[in-house]
Amino acid sequence: MSLRATSLGVALLLLAGAAAAQPRPVLRPPRTPPRLRPVKVKKPRVTKKTSNATSLESRLGLAVAARLLASKDADDRKRGLERLGAVGTPAALELLEKAIESGGPAKNAEERLVAVRALAPHAHKEDVRLSLVRAMGGSGTSPTEQRADPFVALSRSSAALALAKAGDRGALSLLGQALRQEGPIAEAAADALLAHPPRDIAPILEARGAPTVTLAEVLGALGDQRAFATLRSFVRRGAPEVKIASAIALTRLGDLETVALARHWLSVEKDPAFLVGAARILATTHAAGYDKAVAALLARDETRSQALDIALSSPSAQLASALSDGAKDDDRWVAALGRSDPGRLKALLGDPRQAAAAAYVLATAPGGVAESSLHAALTAPATRRLAARAAVVRAIALGDRISDLDAALTSLERSSAAADQSAAAWARTRLDPSRARQLLASKDVARVRGAARNAFLPEVAPWAAERLATERDPITRTALAGALAVPEARDRVPTRVLSDLVDAGGAAAPIAALALAARDDTSLRPKLLTLLEDDDPLLRAHVALGLGDSKDPTALGVLEARYRREPDARVRRALVVALSRRPEPVRQRALRLASDLDPDRDTRQAARRALSGRKLAPLTTGHESVWLVLTRSGGGEPGPVAARVVTASGVALPVVADSDGLLVVSGLGAGPTELSLAADANPDHAAPKQ
Repeated sequence: MSLRATSLGVALLLLAGAAAAQPRPVLRPPRTPPRLRPVKVKKPRVTKKTSNATSLESRLGLAVAARLLASKDADDRKRGLERLGAVGTPAALELLEKAIESGGPAKNAEERLVAVRALAPHAHKEDVRLSLVRAMGGSGTSPTEQRADPFVALSRSSAALALAKAGDRGALSLLGQALRQEGPIAEAAADALLAHPPRDIAPILEARGAPTVTLAEVLGALGDQRAFATLRSFVRRGAPEVKIASAIALTRLGDLETVALARHWLSVEKDPAFLVGAARILATTHAAGYDKAVAALLARDETRSQALDIALSSPSAQLASALSDGAKDDDRWVAALGRSDPGRLKALLGDPRQAAAAAYVLATAPGGVAESSLHAALTAPATRRLAARAAVVRAIALGDRISDLDAALTSLERSSAAADQSAAAWARTRLDPSRARQLLASKDVARVRGAARNAFLPEVAPWAAERLATERDPITRTALAGALAVPEARDRVPTRVLSDLVDAGGAAAPIAALALAARDDTSLRPKLLTLLEDDDPLLRAHVALGLGDSKDPTALGVLEARYRREPDARVRRALVVALSRRPEPVRQRALRLASDLDPDRDTRQAARRALSGRKLAPLTTGHESVWLVLTRSGGGEPGPVAARVVTASGVALPVVADSDGLLVVSGLGAGPTELSLAADANPDHAAPKQ
């Protein structure tokens, strides 16, 4: 049996968040960029006068570092590179600069990353800046290594972040040059400047090179109105794609002269890129007639997808007619139609192809029209189960309880259909957690699995954990394992059960690994260290989260060492969350590194919150929902399907979909959510398609 998840999971996973954001122009596919070739001006090194004691200490540190760099052991060489950065003398920095060059002491991309991080605090020095630029260009790495090794990208981004954090004229000028390319170097420079916004953008504006889309986008995102004149010149003299990006950037900065320009493009331009750019400008400013421009784009195959993005972010009742024609072909059309005119979705509730998408949009659309449509669907037997789920999502998201919901749930509970019973159990437990104990003790597995989709909620978790401790059915155990996300509940589950879930490798393996790591001791540490090296980033991330609550103080060293060599952004984010939960003051060393130089924005922000004294929670709850339809490729109901819902905070919640294929989880925190099907996705252990 193979399964697929409809595009509804991509378009509508979250109630809020991504859909509300303004669309960002899509960058052109990156090409291999030329390397930056800054002219190096030789200047004599200035050596500060130091005391004899300090000088001796530096010489000794340099000698130790040199010995470590000559070692055949990679860990020794990394320690040597870090020691050179700590010494910080001109001689030490010169050795670091040579380390990242081809044939230098840093033997691979991971070691060059260590060297870049060691150079970062000294980025205000000219020679160091030039070395960081070479690191951005991939100095010392082969073309094959640049494509395949994640540490090459980490080094590039870290070098750019170091320059942006330095923020002086020389560093900003080099980043300005990088922005005048397209490809990985420009993207790294753009991300770095947005992570550490410059006080003075003049060096960026004055840097040599032709304008690019990336440069225009960065100037718009920085929000500095001193870029007005430069962006206007790009609109006048830039390449077509640069003109469009610059006009959109000016609009973001509040220059409404672009409205007239957009109307001009609509009247004279034939290039679809100009027409899409013009529609974005008019929609962003809510200029009169923007809906006509978007409707025209919806009618063209080559611009339809971009027009849908605009319609989703800038809904208009005038777009409803244009959207109605395509509503049966794409779930995004349903979403855009619901935002423009939710009343038109009522008819789609009876269409098997689009009923689920329409129900979700109605669940999240404020106003009486959506409410009355769902109320009518609750009273019809054919749509009752779907409407009941949507009504619960609406109650959680908007606080809007639809009348007759209780009667509809009672009717579902009396049904003999497993999907009806499971949906009703989920709804009852979500609306009234005090019913969890009774429903989770049921002998009906459909009711138990439905109620267990709420197991991650603190009020439900203890009862789910209590049953998990003795449950033998594999699918039901997976459903109940969401309780392991709650510290007070996971203490009720024996270590043997946790270890079995990890070893089974199914949907519950990551959350069980978290619970196991929280019990870290001398007997478990070898297994945890092995899991921390696993090929699956989700497993590594959850072991890290669990070690954040370990009572063993040596867990801090394990977390810090792993952060310094972790290539996956999700795992680094989990490591930062774990570090924030450690009591040892020395944790700030790794948190400062993440705050300054981690390429992932969410990881940097988490580190900054942790440095402010906040203890970050692995799992946050809220009012968001996941609503996904799973279908059997050959037709028919897919049966109970096990999956992982990876929340915005990084915790992978194991869940089991109802037998009709609909998977609804409500009460999640804000942010993007992902879904993956696991090895135990169905009883036949088939390889499902998402």
